[in-house]
Amino acid sequence: MALASRWRSDKEEVVAENGIVTAAHRATAEAGLEMLKRGGNAIDAAVAMGFCSVVVEPYMATIAGQGYMLVHLAAEGKTVAIDFNGRAPSKARPDMFRIIGPASWESPWAFEVEEAANRRGPLAVTVPGTCAGLCAAHSLYGRLPLEQVLDPAIALASDGFEADWFLTLRAGNQFLHFNADPVLAPLWLPNGHPPRSWPKPGDRIVQRDLGDLLRRVAREGADALHRGEVADAIDAFMRRNGGILTAEDLADYQPVVAEAAGTAFQGHTVTAMPTASGGTTALQTLNILDHCDLTDKSHNSAGYLHLFVEAARHAFADFYRFLGDEEHTPVPMDGLLSRDYARMIAGEIDSTRARVGTEQDQDSLLYYMDRAIHDPWAYNSTTAAPAFSPVAAAGREEETTHFSAVDRDRNVVCCTQTGTFSPGASPPGTGVYLTSSMGWFVPQPGYPNSIAPWKRPLNAMAPLLLFRAGLPILCAGSPGGRRIVDRNLQVLLNSLLFGMSPQEALVRPTVDASSHDTFVESRLPEETTRALEALGHRVRVLEDEPGATDNFAHPQAIAIDHETGLLRAGVEALRCAVALGY
Repeated sequence: MALASRWRSDKEEVVAENGIVTAAHRATAEAGLEMLKRGGNAIDAAVAMGFCSVVVEPYMATIAGQGYMLVHLAAEGKTVAIDFNGRAPSKARPDMFRIIGPASWESPWAFEVEEAANRRGPLAVTVPGTCAGLCAAHSLYGRLPLEQVLDPAIALASDGFEADWFLTLRAGNQFLHFNADPVLAPLWLPNGHPPRSWPKPGDRIVQRDLGDLLRRVAREGADALHRGEVADAIDAFMRRNGGILTAEDLADYQPVVAEAAGTAFQGHTVTAMPTASGGTTALQTLNILDHCDLTDKSHNSAGYLHLFVEAARHAFADFYRFLGDEEHTPVPMDGLLSRDYARMIAGEIDSTRARVGTEQDQDSLLYYMDRAIHDPWAYNSTTAAPAFSPVAAAGREEETTHFSAVDRDRNVVCCTQTGTFSPGASPPGTGVYLTSSMGWFVPQPGYPNSIAPWKRPLNAMAPLLLFRAGLPILCAGSPGGRRIVDRNLQVLLNSLLFGMSPQEALVRPTVDASSHDTFVESRLPEETTRALEALGHRVRVLEDEPGATDNFAHPQAIAIDHETGLLRAGVEALRCAVALGY
């Protein structure tokens, strides 16, 4: 018997035979489906959706943002990863920001910087990656002409699109953010001048400069942003306003294309990004769970959730302690993903009591910066451990978006991208909203994740693909900062261990172990919550509610049944996400 109302929202699962797409905005999903119907493949659909998302969701990801893409190529039977993370400008320095103190409790940042200069304004800008990453994916694996793939995004920018309730909410919450920028305010606060107010549902948002830029991208590819007139305008804007991003940085940028990382789990294979990210932590968590006894654990029982939370807490302790850009600092990647290392950690998990993190007196991000509870270097192919790598930010404040596509040939794309626009970092007339991701670094010299020229900041994005006998059977991804990892994993586990369809798997009550407390969704039965507390977990019960709160991540998933030939897609129920098929 319930004594208080709780959300029990859901959406209808989409079932299709030929192709299917998911996205956080309907216009984005419609563009992806249009590409599939025109004879394009999943890569064409994903690139179309990626460019549409930077038009209709620049409060989640911009054309100058960054992201991660997993691409499964059915004909070749291989999965590649495209890392289009941003980079610190070549003139960046470890001491370029002045630290004024530690961050407040559960801040997404480790340190407070004078005037928040690593999070707002020209100095906070990283080298853009999104345009180059999407263009690289199309150039390598697309089928349709780029001009055709960009048609929907060009139309949405030039002709405009109607604001929905979620855009109204985001704009209202970020009113001061938008109003502080002379380029952003006329576009995103159109009602009145002055005073301005945020757009209401049905108001039309037109971005003609962005439309012009997208037309150039359709003709020239990533060079439209990274070289020539637009790059020169960005360079001049930076020099006028005290920024350090240069035209040379833009010209030098290239995404990283590599084989995806993978691990075995319960007779299946799970793949993720091979570079340091939330994907590493997701694979490590699965490795630990694979050495735990899950056979008699019912779904979302206290015993099952206890093992999941403990495994995830061990993996996050390593995330906060050891991960950084492996191009610039040694990272024990082999050790972190070692089966022997996972077995050792699993042996430390007590099924009768919470052990890891219970002694914390501050948020996990800050706590594990100065503590190692494991030694993955002992299991690494190289054993010389460097200085440790604290993380400056866990990305909870930085929004993200996600989209996925599966085509008739069963090529699969699973992509998460991020990078919101920042006040004082939008060069007028270019259509470019630059991204303020320097705050993801440690703004203090001497750490492997400190700022350095051309270094990639660490983040928690973690698109995942699940395989059986070499064939993809599920893709899962979500926005949500540090909450992404555990939510994606629970969607995957709900499907694999408990036989749930995608929609069912992603709307079931969830938990998150990335913070000081264990976040438990309010729909979980009270007796289960009490049982977790009795096991020693510090539980905080929160609602997964509509709106701009990020208590939990907001997943999407597509399942592929190779026997029946059917595709099934689910999307989170509390925002505007859409799945479409044909």
